[in-house]
Amino acid sequence: MRPTKATKLYTKRPLFAGLMPRSRAGTRTATRSGQTMIFLVMILIILLFVVLWNVDLHKIVYVKFLSQNAGDAAAMAAAQWQGTALNLIGDLNIVQAIALTAMSSSDENTDVLAAINELQARLCYVGPMMGLMQEQQAAKNNRIHNNAEFTAYLMNHAGVIRNDYPDFIAEAYPGCLEEYATMLEAICSSGVAAGPDNMQLYTDFLGAHTLLSRDFYDAVATRAWCWFLFNENDLLHDYTDYLDWPPMDRMANPDPINSEFFGLSLSRRSFRLDDRAILALMDDIRGIRNLDNSPVDTQPTDITPVWYCYGERWNHPFAMADDGFPAVGDVKDQYNYAGADSAIRIEASPALRTPGTEIGDITWTAAAKPLGYLRENERPTECNVVLPAFHHARLIPVDASSASAGGSFDLGFRAHCERHLPGYLDAGIGAIERSCWYCRQLLTWENPNYRAQGIRWLRSNSRLCHVGGG
Repeated sequence: MRPTKATKLYTKRPLFAGLMPRSRAGTRTATRSGQTMIFLVMILIILLFVVLWNVDLHKIVYVKFLSQNAGDAAAMAAAQWQGTALNLIGDLNIVQAIALTAMSSSDENTDVLAAINELQARLCYVGPMMGLMQEQQAAKNNRIHNNAEFTAYLMNHAGVIRNDYPDFIAEAYPGCLEEYATMLEAICSSGVAAGPDNMQLYTDFLGAHTLLSRDFYDAVATRAWCWFLFNENDLLHDYTDYLDWPPMDRMANPDPINSEFFGLSLSRRSFRLDDRAILALMDDIRGIRNLDNSPVDTQPTDITPVWYCYGERWNHPFAMADDGFPAVGDVKDQYNYAGADSAIRIEASPALRTPGTEIGDITWTAAAKPLGYLRENERPTECNVVLPAFHHARLIPVDASSASAGGSFDLGFRAHCERHLPGYLDAGIGAIERSCWYCRQLLTWENPNYRAQGIRWLRSNSRLCHVGGG
């Protein structure tokens, strides 16, 4: 019997059709599809990292831009308050001259002179502290956040002022240190965003000690033997151990005329003011500023008042070198003086999104100073006593300010100087804090093989060194 047509169709189908292998073309298509998917995922991951990197780069540039604006604004704010304080102290010098003109002899009540001097002493603190407060506001207005380390350090120092300073510092006026600590605590209570980078504490070490120079540690870390050739050649050749270091001295009896923060660099001097030119200038300024209707004239011969005068720093020129560095161009003669200035430090950390990316803090430093003149081209320092002569504030190069190299508010280096160096000078490397980068450079320096390497290098290659090089 012949099979039917339907039976023929059935018998032509493979018995195990569902288990038969696919064709080679189908296998290749599936493999290529999987490879493409992996490739696309890799491309997407790379693109994601590129996008995140670009976002982070924008964030870094943006934070640096904010830091620059905040730093410049903060320095200007502090310098403006320095100028205001100097003008008020100058006004009080003129008021004192007016009061002395009205006195015929020392038999009259001179309490008014003591009151004027106390006001001037207060201004030497209040003016700079107002500058420190306005500095914080200027930084925050430019979107710089509070720095927890800055705040903690200054708050701790307020406690030192209140608890330790009375034991060895004579107050500039009654209750000075308590008021000083209270003002600093009030500033810290709102948070500190910008640090005073030319801070000079009454307990700081004095002198140009090598261990207080960041350049020394940098030279050790980078084996900059040329630096030793030009700066510490004898030290490199003669050093044996920590006992060779000279002592680091602190100020024995500090006279706190000036604030530790943005100090005005003034001095108090007792003398009879009998210079007719200065008296005439005082009388002219009295009329311009409407201080009093009484003229400034001859002073009593038997009274020796205290005048607030410009300190030694005011006698130095603004430029740091004969070639004008760091100022570009010539400084006008009426502004060519050092004196009071403000230097600030901003440390900001951008929040990066790229995994595993860290750049540390972005640091910006800026400086400004109050400027002015007595007449058209006469420096304020032409007159020995302080007079109201400061009209504005301007940014200046940080290298031309009173800030130390690297700044005095670098808290890492300050901790090294205050906490680690005294122990090292007493006991050598056994007292070194090994977690401190600067201390690790001292460990390197104490190795005689390291110093011998430098001596050998200089013996063969000193001709390659040039001033400023390493």
